[in-house]
Amino acid sequence: MTWVLPVVVLLSALAALAWWVSRWEQATVLGHLNAIAPDGDVERYTAAFHARIQGNFRFMAGAFIVMAVLLAAMRKRIGEAMTPAASGAWGRFRADLREVRERYAKRTSFAHKRSVLLLILAGAALRAWLMPAAITYDEAFTWTYYASRPLHVILSDLSYPNNHILHTLLVKLFTTVLGVGTISLRLPAFLAGVAVMPLFYLFVRATFNRYIALMALAMVAASGPLIEYGALARGYTLTWLALMAALLLGRHFVKENNPASALLLALVLALGLWTTPVMVYQAAFVYVWIGLQLAMRYRTTLDGRLRALVLSMLLCAGLTVLAYLPGLLTYGAGHVLRPGVTPEDTREAFRQMPAEHAYALYAYIMETSWKWLAIAGSVAILAAGYFSARYRMLLAALALGAIPLVLAQGVVAPPRAWLYILFFLHLGVAIGLFYLLKWTQEKLLTSMGKRVRAAGASVVLLVLGAWPALGVLPDRIERYPEARLAAAYLREALEPGDRVYTMFPWEAPIEFHAKAMGIPRSVFHQPPEAAGIRFVAASPADRQHWKRVLAHHKVDTLVWSQAEMVKDWPRLEIFAARQAENPVPGAPETGAE
Repeated sequence: MTWVLPVVVLLSALAALAWWVSRWEQATVLGHLNAIAPDGDVERYTAAFHARIQGNFRFMAGAFIVMAVLLAAMRKRIGEAMTPAASGAWGRFRADLREVRERYAKRTSFAHKRSVLLLILAGAALRAWLMPAAITYDEAFTWTYYASRPLHVILSDLSYPNNHILHTLLVKLFTTVLGVGTISLRLPAFLAGVAVMPLFYLFVRATFNRYIALMALAMVAASGPLIEYGALARGYTLTWLALMAALLLGRHFVKENNPASALLLALVLALGLWTTPVMVYQAAFVYVWIGLQLAMRYRTTLDGRLRALVLSMLLCAGLTVLAYLPGLLTYGAGHVLRPGVTPEDTREAFRQMPAEHAYALYAYIMETSWKWLAIAGSVAILAAGYFSARYRMLLAALALGAIPLVLAQGVVAPPRAWLYILFFLHLGVAIGLFYLLKWTQEKLLTSMGKRVRAAGASVVLLVLGAWPALGVLPDRIERYPEARLAAAYLREALEPGDRVYTMFPWEAPIEFHAKAMGIPRSVFHQPPEAAGIRFVAASPADRQHWKRVLAHHKVDTLVWSQAEMVKDWPRLEIFAARQAENPVPGAPETGAE
């Protein structure tokens, strides 16, 4: 095997690197971290934390050496097992892609192609409509705490779940090339949210038919939650894109038993898992669905196909571990699977969580739709489950891919982690509507063909889905438009030696817009000069007072005179505080809450 020797060399090099890093002194590491930190002081990197990390690196160095030795010893056996199966796999895979492309081109009318393109453009337009909206806290935090930092910090710092690593890396790339701004911040998620639509259409068409695919595409294009996250700088759209690509690859693997499909399947799902660990539910769904397909279709060749599927799963797991290796070495597996900011729910509390989270997901989805439309959609989904065995298999895989994992973890992810289910709910509505329209044609409107009814229904579905969402989405989640106004004021008011003080939840949005406007980050983190002005951003809506913000930053408010309000917006005020000429130690704090 030509790839065995390079992998052995890579593992050996990683072992040497891990051992070398394990010899670093705490002072060396802490000095580097302080040098790249905005405030120049990393308090959390204690001696105990350093010792634990060094132990992890030494363990990993030994593990890499063991893997390299085992791989080198088994290289002939691996070659004998894999070479016959892999022979010509990539050539067959490329040939299959060409055949599918040519077949779809011949069997698809110009009118159908135009309908698909218009629906994708409509979905892209709906997502682009939200792109200029005011920043949210999670988006701003993603950039200020992660995407603005060096690559090795992004790869290893998993202290907060906002670091969707692959998405963060793309955000860093786009904001570096295009400049810091809300549009460049959201472009990776937007592009993935648009790209998922044609892949979803192709999967539904390949699994069902072109008419169901067209109607399902219309609903996905107009789906409120999918539109919302298609214009938010979060990593969930990347996981949806990986999911649809994996379903297409999985379908090819089921039909052709091609090792290339299994390899690409593992790679695509690993990339999705590298974005966020909650992708594990989608990865489990894909592998369960493939397993069910194999069990239903094959008997004599089932064992060989299942072995290839298991190898794909193991490869996916290995690639995921490798991708998360810096974070695993720093925080351990428990933190990656359940980040430290996630509350440790007891089993007693967990018993109440599924119903609560199911209702939260239902309410979240329903908020952008009319109730009567949701009721009609539920009936259509039930009809789809009755008429279509393929759809029932998808629903079974969705349940089997999620419920056991949730029970094992003892925690239920928030609604946004489950939005991938929406694709298959929309699919169910499209299937049920397809059978309803078919019955209507047979019994009532015999002159209405499949093409006409599918195209007309897709337009109606697009309008019915988008219309209620347009009125809800702009104000559904909390945004911070005043942060841009505050940054614009500070750009004009700041002088050398001044300092800006902010507090959650305004610190990240204001700092993000300040950086976008060319204000150095040092004004938010470095000590000011004695004569400098302390600009304080405080939000009455969040029960903040200028002295409370200063106290949060451990500034002695006794030496400051009453601050002057220089800007006042609906949810945010900016004060300019100057040092008192004759501060009296122990004097009462006037104006405090």
